[in-house]
Parts: sequence; C-alpha cells; structure tokens
Amino acid sequence: MILSPSRVQKGQTCMKQVWYHYKLGIRPKVTSANLAFGKAVDDTVMDYLKAVTLGTRISSIEDVFVRHWKKQTSVSLEYSATQSENKLKEMGAAMAGKFPVKWEESGLMVFIMPDGSPALQVELAVQISPKDSLKGYLDLIAMDQIGRIIILDIKTTGVAYDDLFVRQSDQLTAYQLLVDSHAETLGIEQADQVGFMCLHKKKDPVIHLPQIVDRRPTNRVREYIQTCQWFVNDYNNGRFNRSPLGAFNSPCSMCNFSRLCSEGCTEDLSIPDRAMSALQLAA
Repeated sequence: MILSPSRVQKGQTCMKQVWYHYKLGIRPKVTSANLAFGKAVDDTVMDYLKAVTLGTRISSIEDVFVRHWKKQTSVSLEYSATQSENKLKEMGAAMAGKFPVKWEESGLMVFIMPDGSPALQVELAVQISPKDSLKGYLDLIAMDQIGRIIILDIKTTGVAYDDLFVRQSDQLTAYQLLVDSHAETLGIEQADQVGFMCLHKKKDPVIHLPQIVDRRPTNRVREYIQTCQWFVNDYNNGRFNRSPLGAFNSPCSMCNFSRLCSEGCTEDLSIPDRAMSALQLAA
C-alpha cells in the first residue's frame, strides 16, 4: 500500500472517513472554497520562492495570486456564509503582498538540491515495510544562515498554530523520515529542524514567522512508522469504525461525509457505481 501523511492522519481521525474516501472513492460534488483558496495561496508562494531563489523577478505577487485564484474559480466552489469569490480574492492578494517581507525577515533561504533545482514541492517516498511505502510532497526544504537544514510546511489557516502542535505534528515527523531517508541523494546529513509557516486568514491577513523546532528523536519516528503499520493493518482487515469522540472535540462537523454517515444522505456526494452496493450492504 502507498500511504501519505494525510491518509494516515485521516485514519487517526476516523477510519469510517477512510472507508468512504479511499476504499469507496466517494467525493463531495463541489470543492470547498477553503481548499481552493489554500491551493491558490500555496501556488503563489511557490512561484515567489522559486523566482527569488533563481534570481528572477516577479513584478506583482498580488497579480500572481489573482491568476492562480482565477484558475481555481473556473469550477464551482462551495463558499461559507461569510465568504465570496471576490472577498477571498481580496484577502488572498493582501496575504500574498505581505509574504515577501516576512520571508526576508525569517532569514531563511530555499535549499538548492545537487541538480541545481530549488527544493520546492519535493516528492519523496520511503519503504516502511516489504509491501508498504510512505510518499509525501514537501512544500520546501530550507536552510538558515548557519547552514541548518529545515523542513518547512506552508499553512494557510484560520488560526495560528502554537509551539506544542509544531512539536507534536505527525506530518512533520513523516517529512523528517522522508528527508532523512534521501539524505545522501539530497546532499545533506539529515534534517536538523522542522516547522510550519502560518499564513493567517483574516480580513487583514497576518503572516507569521516560521515556527521551528528541533528534529524529532528516533523514538518518535519509530512510533510514527508503527502508526502507519497499524493503519495498514486496520485497512486490510476491514476495521473502519466511526470515531465521533466527545461533543467538544468531535471531527464530525468538519467531515465531508457527516450526513452520509449519520443519515444515509448522499445528495451532496459523487458516488461511484461500485460504492453504491457497498453502502447498501452496510446500511
């Protein structure tokens, strides 16, 4: 099985969600505007960092975002009650405009790989068992002014992350595992630090400096590999249980499949023919 950090995270949240999404291939009919917005921002940041690293010039980073946002809005999107296409365009352009100053303030630079290319949107994979591998797409590998190698993930978020989450995030643990596994190819000894750079979605957006912590200890990486192996075991043995948790921390309200799971309602979902019979049997 080919795993990804997001797939394993879904399993930690709720294996029923994994069943709907991965096993049956069910998807929402309409893409969330938040996902589209995040993609447009991410593409804009990558374009900017590539230009800065290669010594080329972007005349207007705001225009770069508008171009990416136009591409995302070429299909129907689902907006919340407080969102609109134009409001998100204005927010995204403002966010993009603030990014260069904060990036310069961070003192980081994009790491240059042995082939001369910038380490942006790097795809890496590692074998975690004879039959299973972990694949990830890293936003960027950076380097600070004293040469430390830093795995940095760009997050467009409604809230700023605290240091505790940066220290605990399995996504960053997975990325460290991937980078360390390819250290020789990348021309490094290991990843020295990991972190997030949060782009805070507000009417007046806030770009936070990177939140960076030291690399994960070996036991944390082993623990994550075990988590991946447990996921595979549950998946292969058909253990797709619901995990509603408590009222104060239930993931159900954020789940694309909440109405299907609780009411059997399929009207907002695109369901492959092969999945219909499985749903009927499970009803």
